[in-house]
Amino acid sequence: MLYVKQDTKEELLHWIKRKQEEMIEIGTEKGISHEETLQCSQELDHLLTSYQRLASINQLRS
Repeated sequence: MLYVKQDTKEELLHWIKRKQEEMIEIGTEKGISHEETLQCSQELDHLLTSYQRLASINQLRS
């Protein structure tokens, strides 16, 4: 059985929030179609996917 520490989920939530804030800031300054905004969006997607995987693993353990 795979064990996922709660700290890992909390840490991911922290980074998700920071990345969201960063993306909003870049998008506001440079526009939503700017390469930097799109890159930040992809990084946020990766974090969200990682969090969703952890949530799924925890559901399987329950």
